[in-house]
Amino acid sequence: MTKAEILQEITKAKIAHKRWVKRADHLISGLPVDQEFIPLDATICGFGKWLYSQGSELRVIDATRYIIDEIEHHHDELHAIYGEIYKLYFILPQNRSLLNKVFTFNSKKVSKKEREQAKLYFKQLVYASDELLNLLDKLEAASAHITYEQLITSN
Repeated sequence: MTKAEILQEITKAKIAHKRWVKRADHLISGLPVDQEFIPLDATICGFGKWLYSQGSELRVIDATRYIIDEIEHHHDELHAIYGEIYKLYFILPQNRSLLNKVFTFNSKKVSKKEREQAKLYFKQLVYASDELLNLLDKLEAASAHITYEQLITSN
């Protein structure tokens, strides 16, 4: 990849991440969101796809290796926090009646207490997201200073 392509891919990754966080916000705000649009698996979301493909290529460059490692840590943390929100909104009690299972179509009625808990988790998620975005800014700055020799030896 060229330096310009690296910077462009980082920008796309930021956008994908912000969309993911916005969808989680929509869910907590009561807007209908398909659980497929906010993947639990850190490797499936748009940002994760970048991180474990083009992003991982930056691990071979000394100037960006530690930043990518930190990004991965924060990304995993984000998905762990979202996992708690997911449980509140999508994991249904197993002791439901057959009639209840037929008529709820695996949707869950979220209680006021659960919504409040989800809002607390979302605050943590936003904090972790801000940390991730700050790291992406650092990665952009470090990537802007990658030399041609570093790019050649990383391929």
